[in-house]
Amino acid sequence: MKSIKLFISMALLAVGMSVFAQSVVIDENFQSFKEQGWKNDTTCGFKKVDSKASFKVSKAYNGNKVEYTFNKCGVAPTCEVKKTPSKEGVTKGYVEVNKKEGELIISEQPFISKIEVAASAAGDGRGYALLKSVKGGEWVKVGEYIGNKSAGADAQSGFVNTIIINESNVSLKFVATMGESKDGPALQNFRIHNIKAFGK
Repeated sequence: MKSIKLFISMALLAVGMSVFAQSVVIDENFQSFKEQGWKNDTTCGFKKVDSKASFKVSKAYNGNKVEYTFNKCGVAPTCEVKKTPSKEGVTKGYVEVNKKEGELIISEQPFISKIEVAASAAGDGRGYALLKSVKGGEWVKVGEYIGNKSAGADAQSGFVNTIIINESNVSLKFVATMGESKDGPALQNFRIHNIKAFGK
């Protein structure tokens, strides 16, 4: 009986050490990024993403290099959610991704166990889809994440998801998914405010 208890204790300790050993490999709020990707120079809430915008930004987090690819995206380092105050964990500054072929791509990373994403949208019942690619292979959908007031996560105030990845040599891509509109379900723009990824 004692040996069984000892085995269980050692197993729990190993799991705990594994979790503790994980480090933050990406921690971004886009506040230090250059404002770009907009077709009009106006105030927050009235900006329109340039459908021809395509650019890359490289960053490093504790020595971990990340390249962001922005296709049909606009970066607004000082803008906030539509409805303030924002939900806890959703800070000012965001990347708005166009509903028509817009994409935010995170370059291949050695290992990602999970990712925490804070997002918002201009209307309720909207969100994004997350895809992953391993070793440059085909993109596979991880899931769709919607902010819905009826579920306690109003997209206009922001919502936060923790998403399990557990992949090595993995790239990630955020794209639009179907959201609510006055004419029924349709693709909608969305905004990514915060990205925190954990690895080894």
